[in-house]
Amino acid sequence: MELHNLYGNADIINMLASRRLRWAGHVARTGNGRKAHKILLGKPEGTRSSGTPKIRWEDTIVRDLMEVDYEG
Repeated sequence: MELHNLYGNADIINMLASRRLRWAGHVARTGNGRKAHKILLGKPEGTRSSGTPKIRWEDTIVRDLMEVDYEG
């Protein structure tokens, strides 16, 4: 309820997707040697429970782009 009072009727899911895409745009313009670029395109380490796929930042960005019908 506090979030609703803070943001009114703003759709938090869309806001988060927008911020992720903005961040990805900044990272895409940086060089390949930068840590943020490595994180964006990197693979998660460690173990997960059986049957749970490893989700990368890149996968999340691609999903966000598909939701806004971007073809680039």
